[in-house]
Amino acid sequence: MTAEQFTCIRHLRTYASKANAKKAVEKAGFSDLPHVFALSDCGRVFPVFIGERCAQEGTHFNFPTIN
Repeated sequence: MTAEQFTCIRHLRTYASKANAKKAVEKAGFSDLPHVFALSDCGRVFPVFIGERCAQEGTHFNFPTIN
């Protein structure tokens, strides 16, 4: 596995700004879970949730989630 393959994340939905992405996370009820914001190739923002707890809470149904 190359570094490029390892860091590639499929994003389901992107947002025009970090503020919009943050609102989407809050609306989904996941703002208290560990996450970061990443940029797509087009410069759009999407949240990435980190950890097993996030997967157990169901973030992977709406947002990219990594363990």
